[in-house]
Formats: sequence, structure tokens, C-alpha cells
Amino acid sequence: MQNARNKWKYKPAKGIDYKPTEEHRSRIWWVQLAFLVACGLLFLRLGFIHLNPSAKLSEEEQRHIGRMHIPIGRGEIFDRNGLVLATNTNIPSVYVDPRKVEDPLSLANYVSLQLDIPEDTVLARFARTDAAGRVRKSNPIKRWVVDMTEDDAEALRAFSNGAIMIQNEPVRHYPHQDSAAHLLGFVNRAGEASEGLELAFDDHLRSKYGVLLARTDERRQLLPSGLVSYEEPEGGEMVQLTLDINIQHTLENALDNRMEEVGAVAGLGIIMEVHTGAILALASRPAFNPNRYDEYPAELRKNRALLDVFEPGSTFKIVTAAAALEHGLVTPETKIDCENGSFNPYGHRIRDFYRLGVVSFREAFEQSSNIAFIKLAALLGPERLEEWIRSFGFGARTSSDFQFESPGIFRPHTQWSRLSMGSLPMGQEVAVTMPQLAKAMAVIANGGYVVQPYFVEHAISQRGEITYQYQAPPRKRILSAQTAQTMQYLCHKAVLNGTGRAASIPEYRSGGKTGTAQMARKDGRGYDPDRFTTVFAGFAPMSNPRLVGVIVIQEPSIRQRYGGFVCGPVFKEVMRDALIRLNVPEDPVIDPMAVEEEKTLMAAKPQDDPVEQKSNTSAHVSNADALDADTVAPRPDPEDLDENLEALLTPLDGLELVARRMADDDTERAMPNLIGLTRRQAREKLQQLQISMDAQGAGWVIYQDPPPGAVLDNISLCALRFGDRMAVLDDADEG
Repeated sequence: MQNARNKWKYKPAKGIDYKPTEEHRSRIWWVQLAFLVACGLLFLRLGFIHLNPSAKLSEEEQRHIGRMHIPIGRGEIFDRNGLVLATNTNIPSVYVDPRKVEDPLSLANYVSLQLDIPEDTVLARFARTDAAGRVRKSNPIKRWVVDMTEDDAEALRAFSNGAIMIQNEPVRHYPHQDSAAHLLGFVNRAGEASEGLELAFDDHLRSKYGVLLARTDERRQLLPSGLVSYEEPEGGEMVQLTLDINIQHTLENALDNRMEEVGAVAGLGIIMEVHTGAILALASRPAFNPNRYDEYPAELRKNRALLDVFEPGSTFKIVTAAAALEHGLVTPETKIDCENGSFNPYGHRIRDFYRLGVVSFREAFEQSSNIAFIKLAALLGPERLEEWIRSFGFGARTSSDFQFESPGIFRPHTQWSRLSMGSLPMGQEVAVTMPQLAKAMAVIANGGYVVQPYFVEHAISQRGEITYQYQAPPRKRILSAQTAQTMQYLCHKAVLNGTGRAASIPEYRSGGKTGTAQMARKDGRGYDPDRFTTVFAGFAPMSNPRLVGVIVIQEPSIRQRYGGFVCGPVFKEVMRDALIRLNVPEDPVIDPMAVEEEKTLMAAKPQDDPVEQKSNTSAHVSNADALDADTVAPRPDPEDLDENLEALLTPLDGLELVARRMADDDTERAMPNLIGLTRRQAREKLQQLQISMDAQGAGWVIYQDPPPGAVLDNISLCALRFGDRMAVLDDADEG
């Protein structure tokens, strides 16, 4: 073992007698320590440079990294059938490199002729400099030259010897020109969404390009293996609407033609599914071309179909009629005294077109009797009338899809005037939007449910994911199925025999209501006797209502300014086209009288109406249309009011649908006096007579209809108003 240790013992080389001393060992240790420290510092420095490089190194690094933008266009918009309504296209723009211009005057003259811009403007753009006064490499001469061909572009390049550059720039394009322009809105040249759907759904439609960073070779080409980072593009979602562009075209063409025929200033229209609220067409005429939006005034680009309000006239009577039916106050055959066409219930005389006497509620609805509906509203009372108006959706916005939609104008009953109960039932003192009216008519057509109008079905991302899906709110029933069916019947009769005859479709039984209302003066002071809004709201087919439509035409210049005559033909044409396109089974009109009348209307020769025409506009009025009961009730002026102020200040008690015959002797059964009784006491007495009770208010009976002593023939309902007992005692003292 000792020999082995000696074998491996250090031995100095021959001729060298070296024995490391303690001092040498110490130096070697310090050198090794210094080397380790230097390496550590070097590694720390390298780490610091890597994690926090200097600006110079960063710049050097960036010189070897290339960037590539991955663009995606703004999202496209489609109709319900997949037809493109809004897309993207490239349009050439003309730029100049002032450094390459050899003969400015000659080139400016040539460019001026080719692009139709002043020569001075071209020269000014040749000389444009940056903020530091340096000549720019590229100045725009004219951007988005729509009508430039490839030959024109090549000629410009050749003449300028390379000084003129043509660049394609993306812009928004609307293939259908002015069709649905107000609903779609537009995107301006800067790529900013402006108005309509483009603005409302900009978060979905707007796109953000992706960015790819990679190392480059000596020719600045990106190296596939040198990927540094990648950020994928975002947005650019595809939006599908409920709109049917073919039905939209039909609606717009029908409005344009009718406006020309009657000399109207504006026209509005909507076609909507009654069960879902999906809008198939929404038009506002005159329109604008969103491809050239800057050529139109801002007022013309406003979507009047959603923003403008108008008095609905007699179309509003569907609210009063439905409410009265729902409360059991009337049936279609209930007799109503229409006072021979003249009535003064609130200190202001109301007149009807036809001097109707005692007629059924059905006939009063057909002939749009103002007097009949004022009497029905009085039976409902202000509180219930307001409740029903709001239940139908008036006074509130209809949908979140409609940006900036007007809620209309409707005041609570606590702010009504003494004349309001005589104005509201026939569509005065209230202003509505077209979607509100369509929503209200849909309640009748779909069996009593409130639906929400909408026109955006869903949005889909570039990866095929659904990012937005319309969710319909729970359907709310406000009318019983029986009341809705009765209202459908009444509306159908109004089209067959009443004011809506011009809207009757031979292949599809339809129902609806007409309306005519004076427009406010342009200075805001009262109403203009020469400016009218005409309306028709209806649905079809009767067998299974599918669609509801509202047509509004403003300021017709002809003498026959009634909703049925002016708007009915547009509804007829558009609704028929829409039902056929949707393959809805026919539901033909089987009323022989209506069929013969339709043939007469089609065969009648048009007659020019020279009265009250604008410019050289003429309208055709047939004899069958001349008698239209949908007239405008005159507005109350101070001098028209009843001189007896008590008529304005006291309640409208004693208003009856038909004057009751009073019992002559004790042998006839008569209505007992219920005044002063409690609700329970009044109910017990009426139950003994097998008469239903329609009660309003709380307390003691202060008013009853039929009145005490009325003969009980054919009386099945008694309307009672309850209130403070002191009012009863005061009335007794006065008697």
C-alpha cells in the first residue's frame, strides 16, 4: 500500500526543482476567484442586456424583424336569404410624387381634364409639403375615383412618367343602392360607422387587422422559421338580418309610385311577422344612396320610420275597441247611438262623416264613427284607457335594435285636459312611431300577445362562432283569444265594407284600420288644415295571420286625403307580394259583394282630380273610393267650446251607448238604484237580476249605467263607478 502511494506522489520534472509555496497557493486561489467573479459579472451583464436592452440594441434588433399586417374587411351584412346588403370593395385613388413631376403645368392641365377638378387645385397638391416644409413623397390628388377604368389609370401613369400613382383603397359598398338605406346607415370615407345598423352594431362589424412579426433575410423577406409573434385579426363579423330585400324593393317601389300619384311629400312602411316581430321590410321615402352619402343633406339621411312621430288618427281606435271588448262592455252586435253624426259631450262638437243613428258596434267600427268610440272610452274611464294604451306599447320604445328610436308622445291621465277623453279615442293628443303601430296591430293578429319588433337575427365571427343571437323576450298576453278573434273579424269587416276597401286582397282575406290626421304647423303653433298624415295598418291572411303591415303617407296634395284611399293600395300590393313570396296558402275573399266591388275598382277608368294639386301632379280617384268615412275630426278652438263652463268642469256622467227606455209603471222590470251601496251590496243586487258588474274605483257607488229606473230588457252588464260617499251625500243635498 505504501508503494502505491509513492507511485502517485507528485514529482517535479527532471531538471526542475519546484515546490509550490504557501504564497503561490494563495495567488492561485485569488486568480481563480477573480476569474469566477469576472465570469459571473459577464453573465449578469449578458442577462441584463437580454432582459433590458439599450435603445441602440433594440433598434438594431428591430432592423432584422419584419412586420406583416393581416387585414380582414369590415363584416358583411346579409338579408334573411343570404343576399349581400353591405360589403367591401376597392376603389382607385390618385396620388402624385412631386419629386418626379417634370412639367407641373402640363401635368396639372392633363390631370384636371381627366379627373374633372380645377387645375389650380392640382398644382396646389403638387406643391404640398409636410409640417417641416419638406417635399412629400406622396400627395393625394383625388381619392375614391368611382368611374376610373384600368385604361384611364394606365394613361395617367404613362403621361406622368411615373409621377402619378394609382392605389386601390377599401370602401364600404351597398349593392342595392338606396334600398333599405335608412335602416343600414353608412360608413364614411374615413371608415367610421355613421347612423343605422352600421353604427348600432359597429362593435361586431368593425375589424382589427392581425400582426405577424418575424426575422428577415438580407432582402427584408420574412423568414418562415423566424416567427417572433403573431396576433390574429379580430372583428369583421357577418350580420344577418330578418329583412327580405325583395319585399323591401316591392315596398319602396309601391311607396314611390303612390307618392307620385297623390303628390305626397314622404312615405313610410313596415312589414312584420305577427308571431315573432321579425321585420321583413322597413322603408322611409325619399331615400339616399349610401354609396354617395355626402351628396345628400343630413335631414334626408335620417331614418324617419323610427325617429319621426305622427298622430295615428282612427287607426288608434283598435285600442279602445279591444279594451271595451275585453272588459265585456260591448259585443259586435251591441247597439250604439251615434247621434246622427253630431255630438257635443265635452263642450266641443264631434262630427262623423256618415250620419249614423243607432247601429251595432260592428257597423260603427266599419264606418269609423268617432262618436261611438268616444262613448266607449267614457265607459272605460281615464285610468283604464291609459292602462290599455300603455299595454299596447304606446309611449315607450319598441326594441333595442332601433338606436335612438322615439318613444312617441303620450301623457299620463293625470296630465290630460278636459278634452282628452274626446280626443284620444280617435287618435288625437297622442303621437306614435310606425313600429309602435305595427306592434299594436300584431297583438290583434297573433291572438293577443305582445311581440317585440327586431331586424337583426344574429352575428357570426370569422371562425364561424355565433357572437350575437336575438333572444325574444317572453311573450305576454294582454288580450284573450276570443277578444283578439273578435277584433280580427271587425278589422276584416272594415276592409270588406268600411273605410279600408282599397286594401282588400282578392287572394288573401285581410283586416285593418284606416287613419287620417292633421299635421302640426311647421312653426309649432297648432295644426295645419292643409297638411295631413294618412295611415293604414292591417294584417293578412285572416285564416292564419302571418304578416302585419303599416303604411304612412304624409302630405298628399289631392282632395281625397283619407288613409284608406291613399295608403290602402300600397298595403294591398306589398302584402300580396310578401305572402306569395313566403308561400303562404291562399285565403281568398268569398264575400260576393267584395269580389264584385274589386272587379268594379279594377275596371273603373281613372279620373283626374284637379282640386288642391301641387305643381302639375294629378291623382286618380274612382267613384268607389269617393265615400270614405275616415275623416278628420276638427280641432277644438276656444270659440268652438261650449259657453257653459260647467260642461267642461263636471264629469261626463249619464253618457250611454243608447238612451235607455225608462219604466212607465210597476209592471215593467226596472234597474234598481245602486247609488250609495258598497261593492258587495251592489254585486248581490245585480246577481239577483243575473246582470254582470263592471266596477271602477273603490268606496261606494257614485254612478251607474244603466241608470235607475231603466227597463231591464236585454241588459246584461251594469257599469258602476265607486268613490267617496260624501260625493253621494252632496248630490242628494243638491237634489
